[in-house]
Amino acid sequence: MRKIEFNELKLKNINDEETFYQAYLKKLQKNINTDNNLHVPIKQYEIFFLNILGGKLILLNKDYINNNDMTNSELFFDYSIALKVYNLMLDIIDGIEAEGNEFNELYKNERLQKDKEIEQLKKQDNMLFQNKQDECNDVMNTDIYNNYLKLKEENKQLKIENEKLKEEIKKLSVEQYDNIGFFQRLINRFKNKRLPKN
Repeated sequence: MRKIEFNELKLKNINDEETFYQAYLKKLQKNINTDNNLHVPIKQYEIFFLNILGGKLILLNKDYINNNDMTNSELFFDYSIALKVYNLMLDIIDGIEAEGNEFNELYKNERLQKDKEIEQLKKQDNMLFQNKQDECNDVMNTDIYNNYLKLKEENKQLKIENEKLKEEIKKLSVEQYDNIGFFQRLINRFKNKRLPKN
């Protein structure tokens, strides 16, 4: 598990560690709604130690971290699994390890059980990730998907062309309005200059 410094987070208007941590705990989602659109699967949720307030365990999307060194990173594909692992790790760190060496023997079985649960959850996350990758590859290798990409590109080009045509129409309508104004002025001149009566 990697350690991140407070200044390596992408934060807006938060300079205080305590303020950040309280806001983080308040906004920590219990689950994330997933959309069913086709995306290339990535492991984006990371559990790491943040060097604030004596060190805190954090679960965050890796996109909020400026540190690109992914050595020893704990990444997860499924947020709900990552949250379960995070909570188990919090139990281990905050509960069992905080007790001190003389009590560690009392909690050894509980710690081993939680470690086993964490390993099972990591395997489950890896399996979900692999299944999603296989599913994505299967879809991307079909003619339907290739046709979809072509249609998407055509749609993009048509939107660009449509915007150009709108600009042309707007330009022509202004020119036409100016021309009508010119002809109207000519007609008005002729009306004002009446031919002499015989």
